[in-house]
Amino acid sequence: MSVLSPVLRMFEIPTAPDVTSEDYFEEAGVKWMGSNFKAQFFGLKIQPIQGVKLAIRRLEQNSLDKSILKELGKKSTISISQFHAFISAHRESKEWFVFYVKGKNRKLWAVRAYWGFIGGGWRVGAFPVSCPRRWSAGRQVVSQV
Repeated sequence: MSVLSPVLRMFEIPTAPDVTSEDYFEEAGVKWMGSNFKAQFFGLKIQPIQGVKLAIRRLEQNSLDKSILKELGKKSTISISQFHAFISAHRESKEWFVFYVKGKNRKLWAVRAYWGFIGGGWRVGAFPVSCPRRWSAGRQVVSQV
């Protein structure tokens, strides 16, 4: 049984330059970042990319990273610049999003993002995929198409 719905919608990502920093994420609307996120995603070099489409799927049931990653396969991982472009374009969303992004040393992290309506801005956190973290049904998972 599938843990994810079919693709709900797609989003096209433009190219992005430079190196990640606190300012880089604040420019995308991030107001709060967890310590794991800062440790893993500040100072990453951003490789220029061509425009790409991302898929947004809804979790149909509570699921662990392991189940989601198995179902998505190679499509699961997005780049930090794709994450940045996505959250920048989806400010004030009422949805909670889960992304799989490689941090320092190419280690894969589950990144959670939601818009904080009190005070505004994205709240982002990073969690090792090796830890048994269960994501609630209804969350949106963003991946490659």
